[in-house]
Amino acid sequence: MIECRDRPQRRFAKCCLRFLWLIIFSLMKLFKRVSLIIVITLLVLTLFLGGGVFWVLWESRDLGAGYCAKLLATGVFVLGRSAESVWEQELYIAPFGGYEVDPEAKTVTAWLFPSAKRTAAYREGLGVALAFNNDIQALKAQARPGLIPNLESLKDQPWPMGDAPSGRPKPEGYDEAKVAKAVDRLFSEPRRFLTRNTRAVVIAYKGEIIAERYAPGFGPDQRLAGWSAGKSIFHALMGIAVRDGKINVNDPAPVPSWHVPGDPRAAITIDNLLRMRSGIDYSDFDFNKRPKLEELLFGNTGAAEYYMSWPLAYPPDTHFAYASGSTNLLSWVLRQAYGDEAYYQLPYKELFSKLGMRSALFEADAAGTLIGSSFFFATARDFIRFGLLYQNDGVWQGERILPEGWVTAGRTPSPKGPDYYGAHWWLSTAGDRAKAKERGILLPEDAFQANGYEGQKLLVIPSMQLVLVRLGLCHFHDFSLLDEIYDLFEAFPETRVSEARQDDPLKKR
Repeated sequence: MIECRDRPQRRFAKCCLRFLWLIIFSLMKLFKRVSLIIVITLLVLTLFLGGGVFWVLWESRDLGAGYCAKLLATGVFVLGRSAESVWEQELYIAPFGGYEVDPEAKTVTAWLFPSAKRTAAYREGLGVALAFNNDIQALKAQARPGLIPNLESLKDQPWPMGDAPSGRPKPEGYDEAKVAKAVDRLFSEPRRFLTRNTRAVVIAYKGEIIAERYAPGFGPDQRLAGWSAGKSIFHALMGIAVRDGKINVNDPAPVPSWHVPGDPRAAITIDNLLRMRSGIDYSDFDFNKRPKLEELLFGNTGAAEYYMSWPLAYPPDTHFAYASGSTNLLSWVLRQAYGDEAYYQLPYKELFSKLGMRSALFEADAAGTLIGSSFFFATARDFIRFGLLYQNDGVWQGERILPEGWVTAGRTPSPKGPDYYGAHWWLSTAGDRAKAKERGILLPEDAFQANGYEGQKLLVIPSMQLVLVRLGLCHFHDFSLLDEIYDLFEAFPETRVSEARQDDPLKKR
């Protein structure tokens, strides 16, 4: 049975009129003693702004439809949620439009305007991708049944491989009440409109889970989106490729079109791509009527091919520009290095299975390349498992998964900056530490984190043996440490300035 849902444009028009009346009424109250001309001027500016937003939506209506179709299909067929919950929560910002879900074909068609509809299809093993030119059968042919191993037998093993109690003593040296208070604040909603919508928080200290909480409707078995936090997961796959001798980070990126005589892109190295210093004329924050990030993820068959088509804007290794395209080009490089069969098996065979990450999944685009930049999904506990790998320098229960020095390189800023980014990991900065010190907190210099859209955060502090994951649906966030996480630090004596010794090794790291 096909499920349909529509937000009629008539409903949108009514909402706009109500919003407009609310603005008029508020302005009349606010400026009741001021000239009517001021009120009219402000009203005209408001209408101008609203018209601008509508124009952007219209110009990128196919990208908006692709975004809706992709999120809905992933929500239903990968995350096991209802289409209605995704539509009302993740896509509440879509002012109008609609969708159709075909559970038998495992497709979703969505639109903002009826003139531009997009369809996304589920492929076993590779997740969801958009069907360009409506060639759904070609997309379905990419399916890889059996690619994702069934690791449910690990569930009953002791933590961290499974979810059963580890049998080890509970860690000491922290204030349980302050940890609980910090978690409460992460779930609190102090603002009416700019809501946090935290869905999961898990904290591990000295290898053991000391706090875990989920929002209603979510739980420990629910896969959640990592968005750009997936870049840091992908960093591990690059490390494994280095370990296997498949790539050398100092080598030029092996893109044939970049190596024609006279093309300056031939100088771009794999390390430049890892550190977002390629110089390519692309940034995730290039906002216009058709933003480049949306074109990359929802407007092209292949994300890597789209990124590699752009020219240089700066000489390589001279300019930082945060670019999801860099990650997806690196994924393409891995695919060339391993060949399809080994490439698709790589994350499951060499990483997820070894860490007991039963839920972890990378989706591939319509060209079949894993979208390492944005489409990674896992439970909160699996994010913690990954964090523990990096806490322990790439070693998991005595087995070295990542080559020695790989984690250190990932959390080391480039010599030419910026100081807040390493290689696919965000770093704590002098500014973060100064802000923490104002609150009486000694933030360790070795703190680093994976960050993603809608406020996804995986914080790793090896010197404290602390890993925290926060997953949710916050549309308004930045990549800095949250104030709520500073609350957590107050629970640990080694991070309180008043209790830290002058010779504390954390100060010297």
